[in-house]
Amino acid sequence: MVSGIWLPIVTPFRNGQVDVDALQRLAERYLNEEISGFVALGTTGEAALLDHNEQLTVLQALLEVVGTRLTVVVGVGGLNTRDMLHEIHRFARWDIGGYLVSAPAYICPDQRGVQWHFEQVAQATDRPIILYDVPHRTGVSIETDTVERLIECPNILAIKACVPERFRDLCRLPISVLCGNDDAFLDCLTVGGTGGILASAHLFADALEEVQERVLSEKSEEAIALFDSLRPVINLLFDAPNPAGVKAALSVRGLISKETRMPIMEASEELTERLRVGLEICARMQAVVA
Repeated sequence: MVSGIWLPIVTPFRNGQVDVDALQRLAERYLNEEISGFVALGTTGEAALLDHNEQLTVLQALLEVVGTRLTVVVGVGGLNTRDMLHEIHRFARWDIGGYLVSAPAYICPDQRGVQWHFEQVAQATDRPIILYDVPHRTGVSIETDTVERLIECPNILAIKACVPERFRDLCRLPISVLCGNDDAFLDCLTVGGTGGILASAHLFADALEEVQERVLSEKSEEAIALFDSLRPVINLLFDAPNPAGVKAALSVRGLISKETRMPIMEASEELTERLRVGLEICARMQAVVA
């Protein structure tokens, strides 16, 4: 089972370059929090805006710190299957724990094409595959029936699910379901989700793990109270295109610069201030419901 809180780690920048020192400090920090693993080069890591060498720089920097202490999964996305298979082969020399793979973006294949795409991916590696169903970015869903057929591939172990209406049906299948919508994390857990790949874990890893523990312990009211204390900041994080809000919140905590890679714009000063205030209020609320 793939479970728990997974951190889709941001890629810090300084003056337009990957800030390796900041990335490694972040990684070391999160090794001491309640996460199950890292996702490198995902959406929150601005992978689509990194060139080949920058991607390798990020992965090497992360693995230097993490080593074998936690699992590192690598995000793979793109427009066509051939290029994505090339990416998988390119990362094969690294000691990684698997791949988070989306459907091909923009071209919108039908479900037969989606199934074919993931079958090619599964055949290209022995490492675990996490399906990434994010239709608002790719333009195509991985329908539940398609997921059910793909489970026959022995290394397809989990799905990052970003369509809340599909959580319940996915959780009936023999596959781990990781929530990809931060604001719907509790809903996913309630119907049987096994964890989440959540940008908000940059701020609330331990609290999100505790939410899951309370759900598993059937302490539903306590889980709701704790998650509700996080919700205002979680909502603020996505008032700007991801990961601008996350980076702004981390900058408020003095951890990284809030710099993003264009055309993703930095969070405004107004949003940054709202996050600062929200984090202060959230800390007080958590002290009450912890």
